[in-house]
Amino acid sequence: MTNPVFAFPLSYDSAANCCLFNTERFLMYDRTESRFENVFNHANEGILIGNSTGKIILTNPKCNALFGYDADELNGQLVEVLIPAKYAERHVDHRESFMKHPVRRPMGKGMTLFGKRKDGEEFPVEVSLSYYETAEGLFVIGFIIDVSERFVQQKNIIRINQELKVLNENLENKVSERTLVLKEALNELETSRDELEQALEKEKELNEMKSRFITMASHEFRTPLSTILSSASLIAKYMEAHQQDHREKHVGRIKSAVNGLTEILNDFLSIGKLEEGKVQVNWTSVDVTQLITEVIDELQVLCKDGQKIVFVHEPDSMWISDRALLKNMMVNLISNAIKFSNEDSVVKVNTSIVDRTLRIVIEDQGIGISEDDKKHMFERFFRGQNAQNIQGTGLGLNIITKYLELLQGDIDLQSELNVGTTFTITLPLIHTAT
Repeated sequence: MTNPVFAFPLSYDSAANCCLFNTERFLMYDRTESRFENVFNHANEGILIGNSTGKIILTNPKCNALFGYDADELNGQLVEVLIPAKYAERHVDHRESFMKHPVRRPMGKGMTLFGKRKDGEEFPVEVSLSYYETAEGLFVIGFIIDVSERFVQQKNIIRINQELKVLNENLENKVSERTLVLKEALNELETSRDELEQALEKEKELNEMKSRFITMASHEFRTPLSTILSSASLIAKYMEAHQQDHREKHVGRIKSAVNGLTEILNDFLSIGKLEEGKVQVNWTSVDVTQLITEVIDELQVLCKDGQKIVFVHEPDSMWISDRALLKNMMVNLISNAIKFSNEDSVVKVNTSIVDRTLRIVIEDQGIGISEDDKKHMFERFFRGQNAQNIQGTGLGLNIITKYLELLQGDIDLQSELNVGTTFTITLPLIHTAT
């Protein structure tokens, strides 16, 4: 079937390899210029018609202008003359394949195609293919558009997209960096806030401690000092030999008051050294039995009428520890057991070594500790509700816990009101004799 759009008054003479004017066809049209020929000659697209062998038989003015050829100069040449050399050989295969199965379609869909001008310059093109058949055979029509400007714009778009991508990546990196800096600043601010809160809390605690210390010191120092002063004054009145018992009584009161003051001062000194980090562990071999016996002998003077201290221990009691810290803990716990127990009571001290662990138990039959007070007994300056009228600083048990931290030990408290209290210290063997 002949495509009427291209039924121009021309026919192709294969022998002469040229187009011949067909008078009979020409008579089918108006003697004025055919409107179809007008479209062909004035189209804004380049139009090229080729035969089944790939030879060009007709081009319109736009096609000639695109490729830089004069009118009719391309007629008779293979279409590959318009294709860059690097693509021409491959194009022959494509052309032959199209002739076997012609289809109206864009050429090289999704690809960038290039044409070659007469002077060898290459330029990007867009090609659409169609075909028609006549008695002379199959003909291919190519519609060609120069897309150089579009190509440049696409390249510019690609370049801009790449630049935008780089800028976006840089922006994201900067945002990430700024976010990281902001997070670090927020973390530092949070840390500073926590440190400030801790400092304020510590300041508050120190102020409370100062207030409690002043209250406690004024009370604890006033009582023994008054006792010393009054007993010293009364001793002078008992000058006769038969008044020796009275003198000894007041001397004992003075000694007891002095021991109380010494205890208070020792607690203050110990707390100060612990706060300043000046307490260092001096690991050495200690005879635990000998050390506790020594402490009990020193504290016998504090015992009330009828009070007894019973010490039960194992024969082998050598241990690696800090003798001074261990002695201070024993003095504190045994003196407390004496202080908070009544007359004619028994204070029991027991030591044992089991599974490389030293265990020291101090048990009294004293006033005991309530369940509410047990939770606070190791806090600084805390005194039990039932111990307010008994001399003490409220520092002893707190000091013991600090010493045990240095020795990596532990302390346990068991108590019942009006029955008694038991403290158990456990010390692991973490050093050997040197």
